[in-house]
Amino acid sequence: CFNSLGYSADGSAVLAGGNSKFVCLYDRRSRILLRKFQVSKNQSLDGVQDKLNSKNMTEAGSADLIDSDGIDSDSEKHADRSLPGVRSGDKSSRLLKPEVRTRDVKFSPTGRQWAAASTEGLLIYSLDETLLFDPYELDEDVTPETIRGLSRKGDHLRALVNAFRLNEKYVIREVYEAVPPLDVALLTKDFPEAYLERLLKFIASILESSQLLEYHLRWVAGLLSNHGTFVKTRSVSLQSVLRMLQRGITRVHQDIGTVCDKNYYALGYLLDQGKRAAEAAANDDDDPNAITMQDVFGNASDDDSDMADSDAMDVDTQVP
Repeated sequence: CFNSLGYSADGSAVLAGGNSKFVCLYDRRSRILLRKFQVSKNQSLDGVQDKLNSKNMTEAGSADLIDSDGIDSDSEKHADRSLPGVRSGDKSSRLLKPEVRTRDVKFSPTGRQWAAASTEGLLIYSLDETLLFDPYELDEDVTPETIRGLSRKGDHLRALVNAFRLNEKYVIREVYEAVPPLDVALLTKDFPEAYLERLLKFIASILESSQLLEYHLRWVAGLLSNHGTFVKTRSVSLQSVLRMLQRGITRVHQDIGTVCDKNYYALGYLLDQGKRAAEAAANDDDDPNAITMQDVFGNASDDDSDMADSDAMDVDTQVP
């Protein structure tokens, strides 16, 4: 049966979950089942198997649920030894398997995701393939608001650790870039080693797309120098992360080297052109027969003054 229902924001779809391994999605208008989502495929749970083996069925039920004597070592614990010579246990005892259940289902406000709280944990289904929710040691107090509050108060270490526990990339980047550059050396010294791999992987993922190159290099240098022993002992598990980090730094180094080479030769060309222009100007100053710009503008001004004087004389002759 269903013991939890969840409607979408527009009321067109209904989610139903309960004492079943399935969460069912129904269309409200047509009243038909759209899709079934299986919560778990663990066959050691009760209610997961679709078909039972008929040869294991007995009058008392499935033979797998009956505590048999002499087969398992645990059967001796259930044996009734109250009478002398009794070796068989109580035939009414059963092996109870944990049941798969769905406690609650909810739609997101956008209607593109929904979540189910089940005995297998928190399950999130989404139409967006890029959505990734992978919390690590999540607590009720770890929310984006509390993390931003810690960052504003200056408790950057706790804010960064809680951001990695929440494991939302935009929150991690916001808190990570809010750390002052002068505090990076102190934070890398006290940073927990349990989150070291996650931080190095995060830096490697944003290294090529970010403009804060010196800032990232400070973090990497501080983490590797302060936690070198831990990295050395975990070199096998951290090998992929270190390779990703090395590849990103190498690419950035090559890109910057190419730009620097182009700028170096461009500046050299401009300096050479400036020297040639200065030498040409000096040669023009040494040649007495060379015509300078001052001579040109000076002669033009003299001609203008002569023309003005002749016009004045014409005006004087016309006045009676």
